[in-house]
Amino acid sequence: MFGKKEIYLTLLGLFYSSIIGFVSYSFIMAEKLGSHLLWESLPHQFHFGTIYSLVILVLLTCLVVFLKNKWGNLPRTSHDLLHELDKNETVSYHNTWQNLVLALVILVSGAGVGPEAPLLGAVIAYSIWQADKLRYLEANWEQLRGQRIGMWVNYLFHPRFYLLPYPSSQKQTGKKLRNLLIVNGFLVFWLMMRLTDQPSFVTKLGETDWSLMDILFFLPLCLYGFAIGKCCAWLRGVIRASLNRFNLTLAIKISIGGAAIFLVTVLAPTLLFSGQHSLHSMVELGLETPVLSLMILSFVKLIFLEICLWSGWTGGDIFPVTFAAFLQGFAVAQVFPQVDNLFVVLVVSLSMAIALLEKEWLAGIFISLFFPVQLLPLSLLMIGLTIFGRKLASSLRKNEKTDF
Repeated sequence: MFGKKEIYLTLLGLFYSSIIGFVSYSFIMAEKLGSHLLWESLPHQFHFGTIYSLVILVLLTCLVVFLKNKWGNLPRTSHDLLHELDKNETVSYHNTWQNLVLALVILVSGAGVGPEAPLLGAVIAYSIWQADKLRYLEANWEQLRGQRIGMWVNYLFHPRFYLLPYPSSQKQTGKKLRNLLIVNGFLVFWLMMRLTDQPSFVTKLGETDWSLMDILFFLPLCLYGFAIGKCCAWLRGVIRASLNRFNLTLAIKISIGGAAIFLVTVLAPTLLFSGQHSLHSMVELGLETPVLSLMILSFVKLIFLEICLWSGWTGGDIFPVTFAAFLQGFAVAQVFPQVDNLFVVLVVSLSMAIALLEKEWLAGIFISLFFPVQLLPLSLLMIGLTIFGRKLASSLRKNEKTDF
């Protein structure tokens, strides 16, 4: 049975998680509206040309340099925060709003990075804050009872005080309550997206009519996608190592990133941003663009991503990698017109994404969302083969070490 304290804490948790969901929605909307205003509305309304792009990117580059010099090496990604959480059992969440502001500037600029890493990082940080706040209220409930409304407002909303991190307390938020708060945050985010009639992040690429005969092409397509992915991963590593040799200052690195964004703006505007806003036109692009052009665009997208990440225009890589993998998949699909189109795109893009992201389940689940459910068995098969191959290779390496 829930007591009065448990009911109050649960309601507070739902309230806090709703705010987190609203913050996530606000970030996505600000990025979408800011990008539209800066790169579509204003240029079309006043017929601005290349000079406009140059001026805007110079201003945004200066702003990124200023904010990074003032706030430090932000934004922090979900990977950074998960590493800190694993090491310290908590995270520093006091600069989360600064993470979001700087991430927003970077995303609006057209940098080839995704919003998922800084946004998920902010959600993790605010969720830890929420847990620390609820732990403090639970541990000090008896002392706080009977306090004035003004004091309660201070206890509930002060961003830096009245917090109890996990290492300071043996009590943890119940598993059922944690799951409830997570679901509530996602529900609020989903409701806000639906109420404002926002399009989904996931765009189905079409319908499939694949047959068992297409399975004959499965293994060659898998090997091709995986090999291309590994080659691109190697190339990205070479680019980063080569650029690191110059030992440039932060301002110069960010300026190089700004120059790369400007070049893409002039030469290949399709590759701007993370690619998430262009996925709705991916089928048209994949079917109408020549094979060689699609392959070049795929490679350039990944190089653009690496330059942005190296130069300090920090963001996620899931959407850009997905976009590049789809380009590669549609290019190969044109070479094999006798095979179901989406069959080829899925096998090539998923195997390429697995090689680049090195996270089988993440790549498999995310990319499968863009395809009909009839292709899901192929995704699961590729994930299983990759995991088996990785474990087999690890076992063989151990045996070689034992022999020596």
